[in-house]
Amino acid sequence: MSYSVVFLDVPYFHNYYLSRIRNIGETCSMTLSCTSDFNDMRKSIEFAFQNSDGLFIIYPKKLWHKLQKIMLVSFERPSVFKEEAYIVASGFKKLSDGIFSDIVYGKPVVFVPQELDDSFDFSELKKLFNIKSQVIGVFEGNINTQNTIFSDEVLSYIKLENNNMFDSKIQKSKIFTYSAQDCNQALIEVLEKTLTKLSIADLSTNGCFTSKLMSQEKSKNYIALCIDKCPIESLSYFFGIDQKYIEKYGYFSQSIAKEISNALLQFSNSDCSITILNNNQYNRFLFFVLYKDETFDMLIREFYGTYNIVRQKVTNFAILFLREFILSRSL
Repeated sequence: MSYSVVFLDVPYFHNYYLSRIRNIGETCSMTLSCTSDFNDMRKSIEFAFQNSDGLFIIYPKKLWHKLQKIMLVSFERPSVFKEEAYIVASGFKKLSDGIFSDIVYGKPVVFVPQELDDSFDFSELKKLFNIKSQVIGVFEGNINTQNTIFSDEVLSYIKLENNNMFDSKIQKSKIFTYSAQDCNQALIEVLEKTLTKLSIADLSTNGCFTSKLMSQEKSKNYIALCIDKCPIESLSYFFGIDQKYIEKYGYFSQSIAKEISNALLQFSNSDCSITILNNNQYNRFLFFVLYKDETFDMLIREFYGTYNIVRQKVTNFAILFLREFILSRSL
């Protein structure tokens, strides 16, 4: 397996750490160095984690609080936030002073302090990096797991032994990742692979859907048009939908969604469009995906919870529903 190493504001002597880490006997696929800026640290750690099978984070004591916050925000690991350095995120095991490790979403993550003790033997980590399982992401999964995000209605992360991977009863078309990546990354990969240009009318999540997609740098190459908000009264102005047509079919309808999606394709010259609508109670949501050859798919789903929780559920569902539609065209 491969691993990445991220240096957090550690400008010198990288080879000292790398030569020690090599004792685990695996392949170093990437090394990154970043400043002490929180966003710079977070982006570097997330990128390295997503693009390798394991991660080493070399950090100075002064950045410990920022590092804890990143583990909470990016990896859902609660932190203790004490003044003393080396108080680690929940679940991590102390191996030596300042050295902690755990499996995060199926991948080993190791914290190594800048003030590394020469006596620590990195070969002790070989077992940690000898992983015989994978974490897969399943759309609309209904399996109890340790790392579950909205599995009640949208998606699950499931850890499976490698030798059981192909014997699993999970529907293969529902698996969106074999490397514990986020669903938005999985969609961007499909857009890239199929060279699909996308236009969006997210009239339901108040920008959550678009924001999640646009958080991926490559998205700018495949998203041609985004509309995040449009009052019902403005549908005729923006999309050319007659007011009498809206009164006849109702705003929350396949007919209106199709008109909006058609307009998106015309405005942007994109290959595919998605429209998301909601009812007045904000518990029923309409997802309409249209391709330029006029093939389409439509679903209405119900989601419950607080406003922000529902937005996240709708966003994740829209991402994976859209991905599944695009992939179905290449079968």
